[in-house]
Amino acid sequence: MSKGVSIVIPAHNEQGNVAKCLTQVYTVVKKLKLDAEIILVDDGSTDRTGAIAKSFLHKIPILKIVTNRPNRGYGGAIKAGFYAASKEFVTLSHADSQYDFSQISDFLNKQNTTKADIVSGIRVQDKDPFYRRLNRWLWNKLIYALFGHLATDIDCGFKLYKRSVFDQVSIPSNGALIDTQIFAGARTHGMKIEEIPVSHYPRQIGSPTGANIGVILQAITEVFVFWWQLKQEILVEQGRAIFRWEAIAIMAVLLTGAFFRLYKIDQYMTFLGDEGRDAIAMRDIVLLKHVPLIGPGTSIGNMYLGPWYYYLTAPSLLLAGFSPVGPSIQVAIIGLLTIALIWWVGRQWFGRVPALLISTLYSLSPTIIISSRSSWNPNVTPFFALLTIYGIWKVWRLGYWRWLIITAISFAFVLNSHYLGLLLLPFMVLFVFISSKTQNSHRYLLLSIIYFLVLMSPLLWFDLRHNWSNFKSIKTFFTDRQATVNFKAYKALPNIWPIWQDISVSLLSAKNKPVGITIAATLALGWLWLATHRPSKDFWFLSAWLATGLIGLGLYKQHIYDHYYGFLFPAPFLLLGFVIDRAKYWSVPLLLLLLTINLSNSPLRYPPNNQMAHIREISGFIAQESANKPFNLALIAKRNYDAGYRYFLQLNQSPYFTIHQKLADQLFVVCEEPVCEPIGNPLWEIAAFGWAKIDRQWEFPWGVKVFKLIHNPSGKP
Repeated sequence: MSKGVSIVIPAHNEQGNVAKCLTQVYTVVKKLKLDAEIILVDDGSTDRTGAIAKSFLHKIPILKIVTNRPNRGYGGAIKAGFYAASKEFVTLSHADSQYDFSQISDFLNKQNTTKADIVSGIRVQDKDPFYRRLNRWLWNKLIYALFGHLATDIDCGFKLYKRSVFDQVSIPSNGALIDTQIFAGARTHGMKIEEIPVSHYPRQIGSPTGANIGVILQAITEVFVFWWQLKQEILVEQGRAIFRWEAIAIMAVLLTGAFFRLYKIDQYMTFLGDEGRDAIAMRDIVLLKHVPLIGPGTSIGNMYLGPWYYYLTAPSLLLAGFSPVGPSIQVAIIGLLTIALIWWVGRQWFGRVPALLISTLYSLSPTIIISSRSSWNPNVTPFFALLTIYGIWKVWRLGYWRWLIITAISFAFVLNSHYLGLLLLPFMVLFVFISSKTQNSHRYLLLSIIYFLVLMSPLLWFDLRHNWSNFKSIKTFFTDRQATVNFKAYKALPNIWPIWQDISVSLLSAKNKPVGITIAATLALGWLWLATHRPSKDFWFLSAWLATGLIGLGLYKQHIYDHYYGFLFPAPFLLLGFVIDRAKYWSVPLLLLLLTINLSNSPLRYPPNNQMAHIREISGFIAQESANKPFNLALIAKRNYDAGYRYFLQLNQSPYFTIHQKLADQLFVVCEEPVCEPIGNPLWEIAAFGWAKIDRQWEFPWGVKVFKLIHNPSGKP
């Protein structure tokens, strides 16, 4: 037989049995010519079990000994053996020699013919005392009642597993429940389980501990807790917990959110310098003119973000025929996915009705609506931040380490959207560190790091080509702390309450300050009340996320804009969900107030800005007035720059040149200020054009003026 097998033998105080067991197992291995390793787990034995096993190391070259100190229980011993296994298959047998290990050939043959993920034994010729057989029968009936059919003899100690089973199945128990957890997890993931009869002989030496009343009571308690947790997880994972009314309700919420984000999006979307710069970068990617290794520059610190926002949205620009509306629609769709994800997370943390209510509020928040209908890199941060948090929760709460890969990918997108996403890092490290480890946790951790580094590698490649300029800027940002950040955590404390008020005002109360401060205080009191009334682990998980975010923002010394909270956008809504869940009907006035405030301040109540249409019209007008001759461009504006105009000029292949490229004979100056004088203006593009005079000027209905300047060598008016 060519299939490798790791043979795990848990042993606790088996000094009278271990020598016989090892001898028998090794004899079978040699007889069947198995590619095998024998892993004996000395589980905190207080007798000579470990010493006797070690004496066999020179006799059995394939023997490994794993020592648990202190004793970790039956489940802990088995897990230690599983984690040490390296072969394709793992088989489980016991040190008391109650099984005929030569039957391993039957297990391997069964697996070979059925391709089963697990082959489990059914004890026959059972010579155990009546009370043990009765306990076993009752236990199997209880497992069947709770989980359905998992196996005929769930706790039979002779089994064969594919080692890959443990990549997907969470086994938190260190007790007798471990077999149930493995099999229930395997059934949940659709794995194939086969069974074969095995001989079972009475123990010759020593006394079993499985029938101890304390062990039995602990196992019964654990099985009910596990049943409840697994039931919730199965329902959530498979979508079977979604009732028809709930599906209709969340679809209504998403349609409402879509309406507020997509209605006349081409007229309401923001299209200024940043959006124009992004559109230029996306177009260059689509046309394969230039694939950037960096993204937008930060407003503080002269740092560059990664380019993945450009990579993400460039296809939507192409699909929209190079209209900037395409990326804005994509951002709006990501905003809808954020609503759905908040609902999905909320229903797992605190239930269906509160989850629907907070997702409704999130869909109606004016600040969030405005950020969800324009293409700008920070606007996708809430979705990827929440997906990062959800992945960490899956690892910590449910032991699903494969979700760490999703967390790593999402976190890379967060950092490519805004550097304040770094405030998620200490939270992530903490919960990965305290999560229960599985056989493949280190593998998934390594894969996650690799995925993250690959996604961040464009920035590294850029720095390698540019003398580490971005790294130096980041270093300066964190080391020159007089104007940027403070690393003394206690310095953040005075700032936490003002920041929390600002978050509540911006996100929950539609910029209504009195209501926002009231909501901030209400949620703070609600948090204190929940914290003192046996809160769930999920509540503390959310609290840790909020705490690290607020402390981190409190250490930041610059002005904090709304989009800086992107990595925390969902958090206050989820906290509100916990409060609603506990307060029940008492929360109705609060909800009605928030719904009224957000609807009454809806962005759709105000006329659209038509920024894109105005910029496109002015760009077309300038191209027409240039008479197809080369020209330069300048923009006089306090809160804008000329990239939006340049995008449409490039899109229409107008003869536009920067001053660096070519000094043209005509300069068009766009003035977005109520009063401006282009002649003698210190703006670099105007100053570099040289002595000039106004040839013509025009004014547009929305208050923008355009001046055409030509050279005036004499300098005279």
